[in-house]
Amino acid sequence: MLGHSEARRTALAAQLIHQRRRLGPPGARKIRSTLDRLGVLQVDSVNILARAHYVPLYSRLGPYDPALLDRLSQRSPRPWTEYWAHEASLVPVRLRPALVAVQRRTWMTATDLDTQVRDELSHQILTVLSASRPLTARQVEDRLGHHGGHQGHWGWNWSVVKRVLEDLFASGQIASAGRNPQFERRFVPASAIDPAAEVPDRHAAALELVRTAARALGVATVASLADYYRITVTAARAAAAHLHHEGVLEPVRLPGLRGTTVAAWRHAEAVTPRVATGRALVNPFDPLVFHRPRVEALFGVRYRLGIYTPAPKRTRGYYSLLFLLGERLVAQVDLKADRAGKVLLVRGAWSEDPAAVPGGPGKASGAGGRAAGVGQVVVELAAELGELAGWLGLEDVVVEGHADGDLPVELRRTWRKLPEIRP
Repeated sequence: MLGHSEARRTALAAQLIHQRRRLGPPGARKIRSTLDRLGVLQVDSVNILARAHYVPLYSRLGPYDPALLDRLSQRSPRPWTEYWAHEASLVPVRLRPALVAVQRRTWMTATDLDTQVRDELSHQILTVLSASRPLTARQVEDRLGHHGGHQGHWGWNWSVVKRVLEDLFASGQIASAGRNPQFERRFVPASAIDPAAEVPDRHAAALELVRTAARALGVATVASLADYYRITVTAARAAAAHLHHEGVLEPVRLPGLRGTTVAAWRHAEAVTPRVATGRALVNPFDPLVFHRPRVEALFGVRYRLGIYTPAPKRTRGYYSLLFLLGERLVAQVDLKADRAGKVLLVRGAWSEDPAAVPGGPGKASGAGGRAAGVGQVVVELAAELGELAGWLGLEDVVVEGHADGDLPVELRRTWRKLPEIRP
């Protein structure tokens, strides 16, 4: 059986976030190897700090050039593309057929449209895309307008075009060639992304997805394996059993509540470092924290995203990131990039209770691997905020006067006393 601390260190190592980042910007090869391990970067339109898919690489690699990531999904040949995974996500092109095979979402499809309208519009969209450069939904609508509109009940209006485009995207008939500066998806025929792609059967698809998820998670329950790419627990359970027979996964037990144990799977190549020394801010869309029950079970932290919570019910601000120090998530900090003022705003900062960490707090390591108390946590957090501000092109960190939480006063004082950590 793995202990709580062993499970945490195994999970952090699998996510490549268990060590301090190296000095200097990483190159394209390091970025690609990190992406290969993670297997997914969730995409989200929220830009209060930075686009969601850019931050996980920064958390692991430091101040990299986001253009290197853009190049992997926006220029041919593209090794990465966007599709439905955990949610809308950048994924390796090699996984796209498997994800198409298990795609179960229906909210964005056009199945309730008149069949004749949907089929005719689908044909016209595919024709337009096959003879054009990548196009946004708005551009597709404009092109169809030039081809003449349908005079029936629906018409070729924006909402119908958009719905049919999303239906074709979900079914795998068209694909994404990246997003434009306005964050609009640019569509192309699927053959432009992966000409030889064949959609596998659901079992083969689940095998490939669970294989990738298990490597990225290190040790995980079936529920966490399923959640990584949002497949069914039943499919994940069958795939895990198959991978066990292949020698890819090995069964383990993890500590549960009140002295119980929980069944889990450990990847055969997972490592458990003797100590975790990482320091990073982890955004709400990071693969490390996809499965919120896993975050609570491993780290003792209840993590909820404020942007989806009514203001009166928020307990940790609007857009809070977790602060990882050693093997603990020691704090949450609500951040906003004030681009006009060129400052990183701290709108709230809260410490996490070490007593809530399952199996004891383990180590939240400060500089040199020392166990960190609250004072050291604040020093490390201030340093981390300074580095983040520098990467974002901001010139200062400002803890707002009305910032919420138990850490802002000390964090403000610490930042002012440590000019050497300013970006």
